[in-house]
Amino acid sequence: MSSTSDPGGASRPRDSGGGPAAKAGTSALLSDIDALQAHIRTVFGRRPRKTAPLSMGMRRAAVLLPLVSTGSGPAFVLTRRTDQVEHHKGQISFPGGALDDGEDPLAGALRETEEEIGVPARDVEILGGLDDEEAAVSGFMVSPFVAALPYPARLRVSADEVHAVLVVSLRALLDPRNVRAELYRRPRGDSVVMYYYQAGPDVIWGFTGRIVARFLKAVFDVPLVEAGAAG
Repeated sequence: MSSTSDPGGASRPRDSGGGPAAKAGTSALLSDIDALQAHIRTVFGRRPRKTAPLSMGMRRAAVLLPLVSTGSGPAFVLTRRTDQVEHHKGQISFPGGALDDGEDPLAGALRETEEEIGVPARDVEILGGLDDEEAAVSGFMVSPFVAALPYPARLRVSADEVHAVLVVSLRALLDPRNVRAELYRRPRGDSVVMYYYQAGPDVIWGFTGRIVARFLKAVFDVPLVEAGAAG
């Protein structure tokens, strides 16, 4: 599940908010990967993950949000897809994809992760799951899961599916200077807020941007933008 990397149009920046105590807490979590992982488990352990029914014509999919510890702090591993894949050609995404018939969402996310970047399920520690999120443009109902991965690790990248691997720090995603939001009207007539995260030369947006925003809200209490407030 993906986001393209060349957005345009008017936008407005989003302030992450929070006072000094909240910012100090965030800084402490970003400085201690064990504390961050424990915090994520606690946050997602407070309530069961919500699953959503399928609308007519939609399919189920799942993605993994791989969290790793780097020299500059915790980061997500994302991929830029090749032009050979069936869906979301050339876009930035978390590892994941459509589920096989009858497949459990978590099992599907782990399978797709191993197929795309070569990390086996035995090396993945699941920390929790976000509620199902609709990717209406591509016709998927997506189950996102957050997981800890060993890093650095030797990745076996699928040349057919993955053009490049990106490691994006949480500090960059949390920096309000790197974020903007727009209101996007979908083909079926309703509107959704799109988040745009600057990550070096790349921009993470679309469905992947929405998943990032929901993770940051759940884990760091970064406010989501209401549809009426997006520029």
